Amino acid sequence: MVAHKTDASRLLVPCAYQGGKQRIAPQVVDHMLEVATTDEDTVFYDLCCGSGAVTVELLNRGVSPSRILMLDISSWGVFWGTVGDGSFSLELLSSYLEKVPQDKEEIHAFATKLAQEDASVDECYRYLLLQACSFGGKQIWRDGTVWRNAFFRKYWMPTPTSVRRSPANPMQPGPDELYARIEKIVSVAEGVRCVCDDIGVLLDEEIPRNSVIYIDPPYDNTTNYGFSFDVLALVQRLQSKGLENIFVSEGTPISEDAVRLHFGGPKGGISGCKKARHQEWISVFGCISSEVEHSALEVVSL
Repeated sequence: MVAHKTDASRLLVPCAYQGGKQRIAPQVVDHMLEVATTDEDTVFYDLCCGSGAVTVELLNRGVSPSRILMLDISSWGVFWGTVGDGSFSLELLSSYLEKVPQDKEEIHAFATKLAQEDASVDECYRYLLLQACSFGGKQIWRDGTVWRNAFFRKYWMPTPTSVRRSPANPMQPGPDELYARIEKIVSVAEGVRCVCDDIGVLLDEEIPRNSVIYIDPPYDNTTNYGFSFDVLALVQRLQSKGLENIFVSEGTPISEDAVRLHFGGPKGGISGCKKARHQEWISVFGCISSEVEHSALEVVSL
């Protein structure tokens, strides 16, 4: 359907965070493209997009930015919104990155101090730095003028008993790589539409019948991201609008038509000895009969 970018030109997500889909995004996009029509107006929805792993993979496959609609209520939504409308400032990002200490042992204190400043000022620029420094990649979010869940890595050196033999840097990626990744994203992704709002706003929009919809809700029973909703209620509402080709990522299968995805690479953990990875399933939903009672759907809160 579309051509893959070469390794040198491939986009990467700005930084990792807990729940990000960069390692499985190629498999997710394989499923999305398999059901997509050849119509040039087919829209790909990346809902709860986070760092944008699925959108990045779609762009890497040659899908036009104008055919991608993203949504995220967090600071990621602010970031992708500015990228899409062309207002993201690489100069302002650079000014923040220049303040990151060159001494890696000082970055923890720098991030801690930055997290104490007004979170509503230059939100997405500060967020990119904070998230890159987040301990365990856990999601940081803005609550008014305050950053929540803001805990940061310290520079870690291996001990004689550590399985991992290389240091763990307090900022991943570092300032230069973070800038390079975002610079490349900005050059390619202008034209995507990103809605920074509650996912329920989509129910008021007209969604084309040939759309392909991917939803990545926060996992149940994991670190609180600050935002949540009933994904099955949302899916049911979308189905009632005659939509099909709806894909949902979860740690367990939530539909009869579900496929377990496969992770690659190391298991992770700061010491290199994490025992197991969590499971990732993509569940597929088609449209439902018009006989479904809409009144029953209305009582399920999103």
